[in-house]
Amino acid sequence: MMSDRRMYLIALAVVAALFFGTCCYGYVSSISEPDAADDIVGTFQSSTTELDTEAPALLSWQIFFNNVKVCLILFIGGVTFGAVTLFVLVSNGYVIGNISGVMLRGYDLSVFAATIVPHGIFEIAAMLMASALGLQMGRSLYLDAQGRDNAGTTCLWYGTRFLLVVLPLLVVAALVETFATPVISGMVLDWL
Repeated sequence: MMSDRRMYLIALAVVAALFFGTCCYGYVSSISEPDAADDIVGTFQSSTTELDTEAPALLSWQIFFNNVKVCLILFIGGVTFGAVTLFVLVSNGYVIGNISGVMLRGYDLSVFAATIVPHGIFEIAAMLMASALGLQMGRSLYLDAQGRDNAGTTCLWYGTRFLLVVLPLLVVAALVETFATPVISGMVLDWL
């Protein structure tokens, strides 16, 4: 039987491939169906209108808690043997791909990179790790049903990893998105 670490790395590779694959699919869809992509971006933008952009500290907390909700769904979705985790993961990948396509339609690649990459590195890493932990939790529940694992102990261990790795990444992502990304993207826009 493979070690948990090796299985986690396999799960991480699977979720990364699915996520980036659906990002690419969303991007291609945004090119072939620009009106549908504009609708997706509009829906996404309307869901972020309640964010308080005038108070940076509050905005940072709002971004953090929104990302925590998504990552918790990705992680806890593992109790459905990964079905919810995978659905939420590919849905987010598709939306991000569409947003990327719409942004690249209107802006230079450097503006897109400056707007997404600084915080996206941490945010996407957290999403992928939460998804891999969710899949591992689903695997543990499956093995427990066969009498080959103690899902309670294993899932507690995965929950600890979520708290110690995913949550700190989300804190960094929210702070970078609030305080660094606007400065970096502003510098790039001024440079162009």
